[in-house]
Amino acid sequence: MVNAKGKVGIVTIQGRFNYGNRLQNYAVDWIYRQSGYTAESLLLDRPFSIMQAAKNTTKKLLGKMPPAPESMMSANRLAAFDKFNSCIALRTLKSLSEEVIDEYCFFSAGSDQIWRMGRSAYDEDWRFLQFSRPEQRIALAPSFGTDAPLSSAQLRRLAKYIDGYSRISVREETGARFIKEASGRDASIICDPTLVLSVQDWHSVADERIIPNYDYVFAYLLGGVSEETEKVLDVASRQGELPVIYLSDREKEGEPAAGPAEFISLIENASWIVTDSFHGSVFSAIFQRPLTIVRRGGNSAKRPQMFGRLETLADKLGIEHKIYGSQDFDFSRSADYEGVSEAIERERSKFMEYLEACLSA
Repeated sequence: MVNAKGKVGIVTIQGRFNYGNRLQNYAVDWIYRQSGYTAESLLLDRPFSIMQAAKNTTKKLLGKMPPAPESMMSANRLAAFDKFNSCIALRTLKSLSEEVIDEYCFFSAGSDQIWRMGRSAYDEDWRFLQFSRPEQRIALAPSFGTDAPLSSAQLRRLAKYIDGYSRISVREETGARFIKEASGRDASIICDPTLVLSVQDWHSVADERIIPNYDYVFAYLLGGVSEETEKVLDVASRQGELPVIYLSDREKEGEPAAGPAEFISLIENASWIVTDSFHGSVFSAIFQRPLTIVRRGGNSAKRPQMFGRLETLADKLGIEHKIYGSQDFDFSRSADYEGVSEAIERERSKFMEYLEACLSA
């Protein structure tokens, strides 16, 4: 059944392994439904270009093609992801015909790293909504997924892609800088959509089935455990007194079979969270759990520089003192969330004001 206001097609990154990605997709779906629209998250089923297919074949022959994350996951974890994904309406498109495009009032790009610019333009027309009419396009807190400067070629492509948008929002200050550099336009910096939902809204999809009946430290680390992180974990666990539950988006031995619903509960019930993850930090702030943010291990020239999004988050919420190694860092303030509820409410209002302006245009 289509809601009275019509349909919105959500274009974001799809998958069955990344917690933050699935949670932000759910949040965007929820926000549009609460706004009176029918939401569908879209997946375009189209073959690789000849050039991209050739690159992939070469990588496979040279043994440089990494395995799909899902291939490294247990059946139980995949089942947990599939259960959560069933809460999100997903539609696979075989074509982008005029009839399909006319089914939707709007197409929404974001959130997450949907605007990451590659060396080539493959798939960017989809992720920047170039298939739709300009008046149908909404940029809803997309991220570029990097703090590294864009090349002149990437900036030229970006300027072309955003030309048809009447309004532009991004999730991070670096994204606003890219937009300004490419086009001279000012972009609104709005929060990640997961912050728009309340604690009660997240409770409605959380699952406590794997939560232990004892105190624990939750270590959600996407960049592995560095020497620096070990020091933080030692403090958080009271020198090993508390057990540490580890989780990553590349399942390792000993990690729980958690999907996004279980991830929410693991954060809400933890005695302390240690994370290098944006969404790990977001949900710690939503539930106001003791938190220390560490820099991602292995951050090198070969990997995107991505800490800017956490710095933007910390600045917006006033939690700079939770970033290990920062000027304001203080272990004793891990549970200090003074003013954070008010900051989240301000960010929610700013997000919804932007979205309502897009929907009423």
